[in-house]
Amino acid sequence: NPYPVTAPFLARGQERFNIYCAPCHSQLGDGNGVPKKINAMAIVANLHDKRIVELTDGELFNTVSYGKNNMQGYAPQIPVEDRWAIIAYLRALQLSRLGSVDDLAPETRAKLK
Repeated sequence: NPYPVTAPFLARGQERFNIYCAPCHSQLGDGNGVPKKINAMAIVANLHDKRIVELTDGELFNTVSYGKNNMQGYAPQIPVEDRWAIIAYLRALQLSRLGSVDDLAPETRAKLK
C-alpha cells in the first residue's frame, strides 16, 4: 500500500468499504451480504478465506479496480486513494477476525495479562 496507514485513512477505508463492498460481502466481510440473503447470487467471496488473505495488496487493488467473476470493477467510481484505504481497512478487518494474541507486540501482549 503506497499510503501510510493512519487512523483517519482506516476510517475512510471503513466508510468506503461499507458503501461499496458491504452490500455484497457484508460489513463483516464474510460474504453474507444482500445477494446471498435474497438468493440472487450463489457465490460472494468471504474476504477471510485463506486464498484472499494471502493475496498481495496489489492483487486486491486490481480486483477492486477491475473486478473479478461476477464482481464489477470500481475504478470509475472509487478514487485511487480510496481504493487503497479500502484495502487497508480490509486488512484490519481480516486481522480482527483471524489474528491472535501472538500477533501483538510483546509489550502490548504483556498488558493483557
